[in-house]
Formats: sequence, structure tokens, C-alpha cells
Amino acid sequence: MLLSIVLCTRNRAEQLGRTLRTAERMQRPAADWEILIVDNASTDRTAEVVAAFSGRLPIRRILEPVPGLSHARNRGLSEAQGRYICWTDDDVLVDRGWLAAYADAFRRHPGASFFGGRVEPVFDGEVPGWVSGNRDLLRFLMAERDLSPTELVFERGSVDLPFGANFAVRTDEQRRHRYDPELGVAPGRPRLGEETAVLLAILEAGGRGIWIPNALVRHVIPAERLTPRYVAAYFRSAGETWAFLARTGRPSSMGPPPAPGRRHLLGAPGWIWRTVLVKGASCHFGASRSITRDWLENWIHYNYMRGALRDFRIARREAAAAVPHPAGWATEWRRRLLASLGRPRHPQALARVPVPACPAEDRRRA
Repeated sequence: MLLSIVLCTRNRAEQLGRTLRTAERMQRPAADWEILIVDNASTDRTAEVVAAFSGRLPIRRILEPVPGLSHARNRGLSEAQGRYICWTDDDVLVDRGWLAAYADAFRRHPGASFFGGRVEPVFDGEVPGWVSGNRDLLRFLMAERDLSPTELVFERGSVDLPFGANFAVRTDEQRRHRYDPELGVAPGRPRLGEETAVLLAILEAGGRGIWIPNALVRHVIPAERLTPRYVAAYFRSAGETWAFLARTGRPSSMGPPPAPGRRHLLGAPGWIWRTVLVKGASCHFGASRSITRDWLENWIHYNYMRGALRDFRIARREAAAAVPHPAGWATEWRRRLLASLGRPRHPQALARVPVPACPAEDRRRA
């Protein structure tokens, strides 16, 4: 089989049906292919929607009970039968020539490890003026991607990479680089970037990618995403992902890691707290009836740093929970006080807090 389209979904039956209707109208490749719908524990009509297309598309539904996009992607990877995997989302409209463009690229570039194509936003409703006038600031939120009108090569060191709504990977290469369960959206965890981590790992291992501008999908942006509240939620997710990647030493294309700084508060560098306070004050006191570009830039920066703070607080709690404290409430109180002041900041430093020996150690010493 030449290729498998893998599409992960969770409780988006209506959007999924719209995507599959556009897939029906695609130009079919002159080779065997399949569509795998990875149902990530949906509780809506997803199963019925997939069943309705069973006689119209070479489609299979696969259930992945563990919530989380990376879990769903890895399940689709395990089930795919094609030599290439085309990844897309359940909220896109695939162009008629999308699949044919990828099939042609696979033939022309047999040595390439991955491929990427354009993502063009389309709006489901009226577009506010502050959105249309600031598309450059909001392009990541809308998953807009158009790197070049002609083919280009991705190599080690490339920063601008394909987005998760539209890319393809050679299956044997993909199975050497599975998706990180610590990344990707999951219930209660808004981290991003699971597909970027895979592409960076492939490039670091010596692979290369090809940009295919004719492989086009259109990302549907509903009206509820065109609000300052959704902008805040998205950029908090991005900021948390940035801090997590830097803290854990994972490859990142999101820019340099946060500077450590000399002073910490609740596990985070003091300069991040200052940024949150200053930008938050600018947003609050600079609010007006219309959203200006300056206000939007401050709003994005403010929420990005709020997301980073959340990751630092999570890391501090995890570090504290990893250290046993059998000495009782007094030592625990001291440890919490020192941690809240930002000293110590690492699990190794927490070991310096004196802990009385347990009775078994006392007997051994006697």
C-alpha cells in the first residue's frame, strides 16, 4: 500500500463529517491507500459518522482509549499499512489535489523523510477587524502555513517546519521517531508541538524534508476562536510548551530557552514575573472599546509568559513531591518555604535539607 491518511479525532463528529466529505472529492492516487480515523475515546456520534463513509472511502476506525493527541498519533502509526503516512486534522477541508500532490512527491523524492504542505485558514463567520488587521501576529493560532510558492528542502537547522494539520512522513522513518506522550494536547494539559519534535528529531538524525506547495488544506476557524479569550488560551499553551521544552532539554524550534535569572519566586525566574505584571497592567489599563495592535501584542506576551509560569510551578511541585520527608511537619514547612523563595530550585538541592535518620538507620549505626 502506498499511503495511509491518519486523522485523530475526539468529540468532533460534525467537523469530522465535513472533512470526510471533502476527502470524497479528492483526486485518487493510482495506488492502494487508506484512511484511518483514530477515535481518541469520543463520546459523541464519531462512530456513526465514520460508519456512514465506510462504503464511500477506504476508511477504518481505530479506538485509542487513552486520551491525548500523542497517544492517538502513535496508535495510528502502529496501525498504518502504507509506506507513507499523511497526517491531517478533523477541522480541515482537504483540497481536491492534496493527496495527488503528495503521491507525486513521494515518487519524485524517494529519499526524503518527510513532506509538508500549505495550511490556509478559512473563517466560519464574520472576521473581526482586529483579527484581519493582525494576521501576522495570529498566524500560529490559525495554523496558517505558506513557506514558499515553490518546493524547498528542510535540513538540519531548519526552524520553519510543516504544521500538524498537513504533513507526511515515510512510515519506516516515523516508526523510529514516535510521538512524545508528554507533548500534544490532552485533558488538563494544553501542551503543543508533538509533531515538531518528531520532525526535528528526523532532521537531527540526518533526514531531510521537502516542502510541497500544491498539497493544500484549509483550516476552518470557528467564530468562538476569534475572541481575546481564545487568543489568551492559545498563547498560554504555547508559553507552557516553550518552558517545558527548555526545562527538560527537548529539541525546540520555539526560540532560546528562558534566561535563568538570579532570583526566583515559586520556582520561576523573577524576570518572568515582572513581565507578567508589566504586560498585565498594560492590558488592563490600556483597554478600550477597540483592540489595538499594541494592546494585542501585550496580550499575547502576557499570556505566553503566564503559560511559562504555569510550567515552572508544575516543575516545582513535581520536584517537591519526588523528595521524601519523614521528619515531620517542621522540616516539611522549612522545605516549602525555601522552595517558595526559589531556593533550592532543583531536586538535587532539595537533598541538602537535613532529614533525621529513620530508626533502621539508627540501629545500623549503633
